[in-house]
Amino acid sequence: MSEEGDAPETTRKPSYVGAPAIFKLELACQHINRAFGGFGCYLVGSSLERADWRDVDVRMILSDAEFMVLFPDVDLTAHNWEFDPRWLLMTVSISEHLSKVTGLPIDFQFQPQTHANARHSKPRSPMGLRFAKPSKPLGMET
Repeated sequence: MSEEGDAPETTRKPSYVGAPAIFKLELACQHINRAFGGFGCYLVGSSLERADWRDVDVRMILSDAEFMVLFPDVDLTAHNWEFDPRWLLMTVSISEHLSKVTGLPIDFQFQPQTHANARHSKPRSPMGLRFAKPSKPLGMET
């Protein structure tokens, strides 16, 4: 209930993508993160904001230098990578792979860091995180 006691407060969800699809996406993003490095995959867009999302937006953010190594024919200042054949092939292929693995309509894209930070100020949720286990079980340190 709210402080006034009149109506229950709504809890904001971390994402409106349901389980087990979000778990499948998390696992698939672990593989993508290991393959490409960079800053990793992020869930962005409407699936973070509302239940009636159209597709699930996943962005692989790379440093500008990493992006240029992967896509050497693009001009970062012209933002022309969406016409680059390698970018298109990799983006479409990974989108289709993620859709097949998760059963979700996925919009996957590679983005350079400067562009992602300058153009997209809404929340991002990191995907595909891996946590390192302690070298010794807790309580066993000596």
